[in-house]
This record gives sequence, C-alpha cells and structure tokens, in this order.
Amino acid sequence: MSKQFPRHVIGCAVLAFSALVAMQAVHAEETGPIDARAVWQESSLSACRSETSTTAPDVCLLRTMKRTGAPPQAIAAARMLVGANMPGYISAWRPLGKVALATVTYPFRANTNESTLLIGSDGAAIDVDEHSVREEDRATPAWQAFTAAHPDAVPFAPAEFVGSTATGDGGQSVLFSTPLITCHACADDGALLVAYTIDKAGIVRERKLLTIK
Repeated sequence: MSKQFPRHVIGCAVLAFSALVAMQAVHAEETGPIDARAVWQESSLSACRSETSTTAPDVCLLRTMKRTGAPPQAIAAARMLVGANMPGYISAWRPLGKVALATVTYPFRANTNESTLLIGSDGAAIDVDEHSVREEDRATPAWQAFTAAHPDAVPFAPAEFVGSTATGDGGQSVLFSTPLITCHACADDGALLVAYTIDKAGIVRERKLLTIK
C-alpha cells in the first residue's frame, strides 16, 4: 500500500545553514575555500551504521574519513555539516559559471539521503531541497490552483538541475525542477520550476517560483 505524505512541507534549514556558512569562514582559514577538493568518495560506513557501534554516527563518519585519507577540504566540509546537525559529506561537485552545485550525501538518513547545495562565490550555501516551497510561493495563483486540484501533493527531493542561462547584467539564472507527488509510489502530479538569480560577482540574489508544470 502506498504511504501518503503529510500535507505540510517538511523541514526548514535556515538556522542550520546560517551555522554552516558561519563555520565555513572559520574552516576556510585552515584549508582554503570549500571547492572541488571537498569531494569524498565513500569507502565504507557500514560500521558506523551498525546498531552495535559504540561510536556516534557523526564521530564515526569523521574518523572514517580521516582513516581513509580524505582530503582536508572534504573533512572540513563534513565537520561543518556535522556542526549544523546534518551529518554528511560532499559526494560530487559541479562548477556552474560563477557558482557551483555540490551534492551532499547524508549516509544516516532513512529517506532522501541526498541534497543539492547552490554555492555562491561568497561561500553562502543554499539547500535547494529544504526550501522547495516558501510562503511567497503559497500566495501565488499558480500554487493555489495546483493545491486546489492536488491538496496532498508535496515536493519530493532531490530537485533536478534543469539548466543555466546568462542574464543581461553579466550574471546568470540557475533553474531547478522539483517533482510534486502525493506518495512514494504515485505518479508526479506536477513539478515546481524555480530560478535562482546570481549577479555578475557570483552572489545569489534572488529565488523565484517560475511556474508549476
């Protein structure tokens, strides 16, 4: 039987990512900025997931990374995630003009164990999955019409990177699409198309819901 989602959108990491960005400045002095060198390819975390483990999962994660020779930048990024109460590591990195996309893997979560961070040139990290629907989105005619037809549908992470286009002022617009579904086994009811505007300096300036398709 399909399990229905609750009708509210789960999760908001504003405070957590405020802590993440603050700690990033400290670690940047030690290891340099978080970049492609922060990627770690998981060796084995099975011992950390074991019910018989006497070590906290986040501590076990960091110890495993050190033991397997993870780059200092990768360990620094994992420490920041642990400090933000989101134990995980950067598993992929994609340069995207003036910004970058970092895939974060959360190995100890039961569901949705990946997310995408949009990282500006200032180091600010935006989790595009945690902020799928905002209050200003709910006030739009498009959202209200969609929820009237599909009252139980919610965003289902991870968001899919759709593309990036240049803007007239020298910046860029980055597009993401997030499925809207009622249950894990259900077909998509629709999808959110969201754009992030980046200025010519690489700073993320604006997020806008473009449409629900």
